[in-house]
Amino acid sequence: MKLNFDAGLNPAEPLTAERAVQRGSRLINAPVSFIIAAGFLLGVWLFGNSPLVLVPGLLGFITAWLWWSYAIPRWRRWALRRGVDPKQLQRLAEFKLVWPKGWFLEKTEFRIPDEEP
Repeated sequence: MKLNFDAGLNPAEPLTAERAVQRGSRLINAPVSFIIAAGFLLGVWLFGNSPLVLVPGLLGFITAWLWWSYAIPRWRRWALRRGVDPKQLQRLAEFKLVWPKGWFLEKTEFRIPDEEP
């Protein structure tokens, strides 16, 4: 799946770190929220008040994390290719979009094969 983070943007305009983080939040975090909510709503619809409601909710959470793990490295590569300063991008994106460098949760990103760790 190829993600187009430039959709609706003028590729000739310089990209700021702020704009890249806003774009990432919209195109990565919005689907994450939707997937998690859909999992829990599906659980409520299927199981009502039963503890089994947690099964689709947990599956939604796992699916959302897989989406995030796939999309974040591609978003980062897009922003860096568009000329965004990597340190500023990381600083602005931490806790909104990405985990701090070195945290064990940061290691759940699906690295792009030719990307440095």
